Amino acid sequence: MKKKTLALLCAILVVTSVISFSSCKKAANNQNFVVLNEKLATEQYGVGFRKGDIALGLEVQKQLDSMISDGTAAKISTKWFGSDQMIHNASFLKETSAPVGDDSLKKVKEKGKLILGLDASFPPMGYTDDNNNVVGFDIDLAKEVAKRMGVTLVPKPTDWDTITLSLNSNKIDCIWNGLTINSDRLKAMFFAKPYLNNYQAIMVPEGSSIKSVADLAGKKVGYQKGSSALDAINASSVKSSIAKLSSYPDNVSAFLDLKVGRIDALVLDSVVSKYISDKYKDK
Repeated sequence: MKKKTLALLCAILVVTSVISFSSCKKAANNQNFVVLNEKLATEQYGVGFRKGDIALGLEVQKQLDSMISDGTAAKISTKWFGSDQMIHNASFLKETSAPVGDDSLKKVKEKGKLILGLDASFPPMGYTDDNNNVVGFDIDLAKEVAKRMGVTLVPKPTDWDTITLSLNSNKIDCIWNGLTINSDRLKAMFFAKPYLNNYQAIMVPEGSSIKSVADLAGKKVGYQKGSSALDAINASSVKSSIAKLSSYPDNVSAFLDLKVGRIDALVLDSVVSKYISDKYKDK
């Protein structure tokens, strides 16, 4: 889940004489990209807090639950996705009450701000726009949550490779950036509830012979290093038949290689794949 900024992608595409994502019109060669219907793996997003910051995590969840109940979250979701994608009536994953002595919420209230760590290059969840503002679905949700808590949201772009270290060293208060909940993260962080469903998707050029997961056999497949895409690939029945697996530092580099044909397919989060395919589609 490490990704270059959308702005960087636009710059690269301009340099290579391709219409950028920000213009969202069409490529110079009129090439579109599609997302296969078949899913590699399903997963859920959550907000990650320090292991001991249960009071803070539960307060954020309380406000998020109220936004789901009163329709505010649905409006934000519709703005970014065209419909209400929020998970309703989700169950708590861990604790439902904070232990005595947990002052994490008190500290945030006292400093008057909630510092949100993110890799600001994950559209549409959180990314830096052309005006150098951090925007996105997660950012809109978090801003409203912070407002209801009586504090100011401070998005803090952070290197994804070290974002957990930044969390545990108190440089940020939470990670809210399309963060997949998995067993390792459940051991390392506190998550209250999942709020959005996601899956690992397969993106290919329109007209590709790849129509299903099985069709990846004998093909060159790319993925983002450190993302849950590799876990999904490894768990698939076709993994041993893939001709070549190529890892990339970010989805931008991987997508550019897909565009020029160095790889045949790209595995990435569905929310990102849909955003790219929709914005890049020939109008």
